[in-house]
Amino acid sequence: MSDVKRLSGKHCQYYRLGRCAKPGPVPPPEDQLCILITGRKRMGQNTLDRLKRLERFGLTIHDRDGWVAQRYIVNKNLKEMAKLSCKNFIESGLNYPQCIHQVSSLCLLKREICQGRCPDFKLGTKKPA
Repeated sequence: MSDVKRLSGKHCQYYRLGRCAKPGPVPPPEDQLCILITGRKRMGQNTLDRLKRLERFGLTIHDRDGWVAQRYIVNKNLKEMAKLSCKNFIESGLNYPQCIHQVSSLCLLKREICQGRCPDFKLGTKKPA
């Protein structure tokens, strides 16, 4: 008698690079998000807070001091964003997603490994050969 083998899940609609990319709860758990996206989002929020603070001080882009302060904040933000990196980042060659491990705002490497055909298996658009 031969061993029972699991059927592959690679033709499943949720299969991506050996991982299960089935949509989960909204918003997704913080530990499954792409670190570049969460880092950029956090920095963007910090920048907006700093710009709002300038407005509360009465500085606008229409006066020189406000323009210089705003430019400083934006440049500082760009430098900080350039420092963000992910050791698993692999260029996808597309504008979005930029990394092959990114699906929406999730990182595939943080998702569970596909165990083959499971109760959630759903045949994808590409039919198996």
